Amino acid sequence: MGFKKRNLNHYFMKKFSRPFVQLGLSVLGCALLFTACTKGTKNASEKKVSLIHNNMSITMPIQLSNGDNDSITSFYYKMNMDSFVKSYGQFDTSDIRTVKLKSCILNITNGDSLNNFRNLHTVNIGITSGANDNITRMAVFTDIVDTNAYRLEMPGYFDPNLAAYYKDDSVRYRIYGNFRRATTKSITGTANIQVEVTLQK
Repeated sequence: MGFKKRNLNHYFMKKFSRPFVQLGLSVLGCALLFTACTKGTKNASEKKVSLIHNNMSITMPIQLSNGDNDSITSFYYKMNMDSFVKSYGQFDTSDIRTVKLKSCILNITNGDSLNNFRNLHTVNIGITSGANDNITRMAVFTDIVDTNAYRLEMPGYFDPNLAAYYKDDSVRYRIYGNFRRATTKSITGTANIQVEVTLQK
């Protein structure tokens, strides 16, 4: 009698617990599917693109003495940012979330042994635009070696988010720094700046 009772209990537990297990698995499966769909939607609404401001002409006027100069020269780049952003889908400039500096390279094209980057001790690149006229330092090269140099690859400065500046069509860059020694002529060259833009709805 006890044996039959145990078998009967086992039968009822097996019969009635199975639907609950199946229901639990179905709910878990739906939850996982919803999570996957949500994650996919989020990723689909974000895009990282490169923006390159290449071959911008720079002219550094003759520097008559050593020391600090908070505005050695400035240069700007103009483009239709709204068209640029829209070329990557259903985005506009309000969807620019972050802009991070990837590279900043200065080249001197008319230098000589008396007029090149060795004349400078430090170089900074600042940025302003029509969207934000408060200057932010975006790149810096400190303690330039005192040897002839005609190319300078400048590291980013504390990795700032520059999104507020790149929502405008015109971006202005400023070179400032400290001169180790005076120059004997104006120095001309080019600047190449690349940033990574994150777009997100």
